[in-house]
Amino acid sequence: MQKTAYIFRGFLSLSNWRRRWQFVFRRELRDVAASYPTRRADYWHFLVRFAHRPWTIGAIAPSSARLARTVLNQCNFGSARTVVELGAGSGAITGWILRRLQPGTIFIALEIDPLQAEYLRKRFPGLIVCCESAENLGACLAEHGCAAADCIVSGLPWGNMSRRVQDRIMDEVVAALRPGGRFCGFGYVHASWFPSSRAFRQRLLDQFSRVRVSPVIWRNLPPAFAYSCA
Repeated sequence: MQKTAYIFRGFLSLSNWRRRWQFVFRRELRDVAASYPTRRADYWHFLVRFAHRPWTIGAIAPSSARLARTVLNQCNFGSARTVVELGAGSGAITGWILRRLQPGTIFIALEIDPLQAEYLRKRFPGLIVCCESAENLGACLAEHGCAAADCIVSGLPWGNMSRRVQDRIMDEVVAALRPGGRFCGFGYVHASWFPSSRAFRQRLLDQFSRVRVSPVIWRNLPPAFAYSCA
């Protein structure tokens, strides 16, 4: 009898968690619809691309507005001359970056998936989209006449990468970042203890003098945190 009661309480607890997540997700959809009317279609597009390339996308839904704001609050867009986004995906964070840019700022979005890159071009006409790996960051900057970037925003799934690929990309990031520039991005809570994620975290601590990590952002699917390095 006690065992049955324990199982029943556990079921109720799971049901409560499910209702909480459904509430959060519905509210996030309302926020998205208010900010970008086309974003409902983005969720479906993102899910389809995740099904095709889960290791390069790393999540089942676009970044939430709350996560995007937390990441971008660490960057000084008021004085930035060149901004780069790595792994722009379907543009969940791209749109928020565009809102904060000053006139004359060069903004380059890198996306390795050709279909995602084309989707970005259609969603944000005039955006500079490089269909390239982040390993070619330096070449993309040079192609558009930029010597360095003031802010590099990462949407890359570092936990899905090998240490070798991480190192190649980070070498490009460090070389491309202007002195005093900012490197920021986000990671997922469930992947934070992957060996690859721990290796990336150590690389950040070794490379930068200041590394800040935000509290967990639960209003994201999956839950995530933001980081900022300088």
